[in-house]
Amino acid sequence: MGLLKLVNSEEHLSNETSKKQKKQSNKQHVSIINKLKPKNVRKLWKTWYANYKNKMKKNNDFRKKMKGEEKKTRLMRQTSDILPFKQIHDDYILLEDGAMDIFQVDTQNVHALNEVDLEVLLLNRTQFLRSYFPSFKEVILNFPTNAERQRQYWEKKKQQASNKTRLEYINQKLFEFDYLESERYNREFFLFVYADTQDNLLERKHEMMQGMQNSFPLHRLSRQKKEQVLFLLNNQNTKL
Repeated sequence: MGLLKLVNSEEHLSNETSKKQKKQSNKQHVSIINKLKPKNVRKLWKTWYANYKNKMKKNNDFRKKMKGEEKKTRLMRQTSDILPFKQIHDDYILLEDGAMDIFQVDTQNVHALNEVDLEVLLLNRTQFLRSYFPSFKEVILNFPTNAERQRQYWEKKKQQASNKTRLEYINQKLFEFDYLESERYNREFFLFVYADTQDNLLERKHEMMQGMQNSFPLHRLSRQKKEQVLFLLNNQNTKL
């Protein structure tokens, strides 16, 4: 009988503890459910969002303050301050630390020459490169086709023509010139000569023209052409 009483008492105690644990778990479950109600969720979301917004605002204010302290006043540089060209004259171009001039190279079709003529041409070119030591630059640019002379010729013919077929032919030629000037480009070669002073520039220009006359002769450019060369050289995505 004594053993039975002990067993029963232990079972009773275990039942009471399990009941207490169940009540506690039920209370916790109820509290969690109450917190997850729509009203409580909205309150929790509003408080969290308000705290997050205030925190982000403080961080942004701090970053702006730091940037304002580190930022220095910078002045935009003008194009004339960056480029070395100062003035363009008929005979030379004034630079910041000297002078220069531009020649146009008279090119030749080397594929149409025979072996002897090609060898002579290359020998003359090699002789010039071995004898001329100052610095120079060769520049290749694409210029739009200029058919002004041809247009003037056909404009005169148009004024003199009286035949309808002849007028249609002349108008067709004028249309072709307009198309060539707008769509086709010619590849032109230029040579830049540099010197410290204008007097040295004259000497080097003379040496350059004498040395190149047997291979690829040089031609002087007008002031307008020099301006176009410099414009295309510094604005390669712009058309004339």
